[in-house]
Amino acid sequence: MCCCMKILFLAHRIPFPPDKGDKIRSYQVLQYLAARHEVHLVCLIDNPRDLQAAQELRGTLPNLVYEELKPLPQRMRMLKALFNRKPLTVSYFYLPRLQAQLDALVTRERFDALFVYSSTMAEYVRGLHIPKRIVDFCDLDSQKFKQYVESSFPPWSWLYHCEGKRLAAYEKEAARAFEHVLFIGPEEQRLFEQNGGGTNTALMSNGVDFARYYGDALPETSFEHSPLEGGITTRPYLAFTGAMDYLPNVDAAHWCAREIFPKLKGILPELEFYIIGGNPARKIRKLHEPRNGIFVTGYLPDLRPLLKGARVFVAPMRIARGMQTKILEAIACGVPVVTSANAAHGIGAKPEKEVLVASTASEYARQVLRLLLNRAEHERLRRQAFTVLRARFDWQKNLTVLERLLQNNSRLEGDDGGVTALVSTSKKV
Repeated sequence: MCCCMKILFLAHRIPFPPDKGDKIRSYQVLQYLAARHEVHLVCLIDNPRDLQAAQELRGTLPNLVYEELKPLPQRMRMLKALFNRKPLTVSYFYLPRLQAQLDALVTRERFDALFVYSSTMAEYVRGLHIPKRIVDFCDLDSQKFKQYVESSFPPWSWLYHCEGKRLAAYEKEAARAFEHVLFIGPEEQRLFEQNGGGTNTALMSNGVDFARYYGDALPETSFEHSPLEGGITTRPYLAFTGAMDYLPNVDAAHWCAREIFPKLKGILPELEFYIIGGNPARKIRKLHEPRNGIFVTGYLPDLRPLLKGARVFVAPMRIARGMQTKILEAIACGVPVVTSANAAHGIGAKPEKEVLVASTASEYARQVLRLLLNRAEHERLRRQAFTVLRARFDWQKNLTVLERLLQNNSRLEGDDGGVTALVSTSKKV
């Protein structure tokens, strides 16, 4: 029987509701730890909808400390950071008001452990003397910015190059400041270690909440009560989900709508394409053309009914690092997936067995047609993918690594018990 600890939990976004990739992971970690320990949460809120979520979550924790993050002043802070060596994303997520609240909390409470989700938040805990220290990098954001460079033009490509270099140095500092550094997948962990980041790393894969996605818990597709004006039709449709102000998602959805979907529409005129996700960028909003079969939904409180009704989930991720939660959710809803080789590799999926992969627009169209026109192939792929999902991506199994790390009494060589370095990783600015 493990002893109950008092844990300080920091997150760059409030871990509730679990309605997008980063919040799903932080929510599951918070729930797991709170069921076993006394957890105090310090976080930022960057969406007005989450203010109500904060009130709902407050009653379940001994302390919930948060501040609203306003984009304009934080972007000004980022501009100032251009003239020093600090990553811009660290400056974006730093609020002196939240720092003051955190300092007051630490003065009142004596914490046994520190868990930092999204290492940008470690800026707030410099110099704190907390015995157990875990930071969850999730992915290597420095590598993500390198991908941004390849898909952008000046001056953005120059800015992304600079941020990638700063983050790479910052990530190495983080490894020396924490006892344990978590990654979602082995490739990110291996790359970090090979680049001199240290060996105090551990793996904690993502998962699926099968209580929400399995059997009777999965709601029926409703065409009569669609969140879209006029409802959705019974026509076959493709689906893509994600935070639609996030560059990799914007790139994938726009490319699919402009290059892949027209090839399919020419063969199957009844086919439709649903882009599902909150805060759609202007570039995505302009894609909304119901007459041409393209629908941009905006934020949905529950995407499961619309996702479940899709014939194929298409995720043409040209910028992809780590694990794509959207793919796991599609598989959980019983929808076969066509995606990029990188995205498939990120979840450990075998091409042709659990997902279909493509690289060019023509290849994507051909793979999607395989599933739309061949019912047996459609059924085979979705069943095989779901079997693997159940075996590998159970949150309750994957989160047990946290308890092992918390109960591990080993310490880093030369450790002084404090967090003395700056830590950063960019998270969907």
